[in-house]
Amino acid sequence: MKSENKMDEQNTASSKSPVTVNIFGADYAIRNGADPEYIRSVAAHVDSLMRELSERVAYASSTKLAVLAALQLTDQIFSERKSQSCDHSELVEHTDQLLSRLDQTLLEVVE
Repeated sequence: MKSENKMDEQNTASSKSPVTVNIFGADYAIRNGADPEYIRSVAAHVDSLMRELSERVAYASSTKLAVLAALQLTDQIFSERKSQSCDHSELVEHTDQLLSRLDQTLLEVVE
């Protein structure tokens, strides 16, 4: 049964047509089932970031630029997660305060 599931997954994966993108002068065939325009947009963002870094970092190899771009993108992701976590914590605290007020008001009405 497991082998049938693996075959289905492989058939599904192989049926997805690749989207060719160009990042920093190299072509990549991406096959992941996402919307092709989304894949192109992500690739264009990475390409733009690497080109921007190449202007600021003299004599850097494409590998070094890719690592620097990955670090910058990861920093952005971590910062966004931290921001969302803080927002979530504040929302939970505010909700708890409102529930406490509601409980207090209900106790006063019942008495």
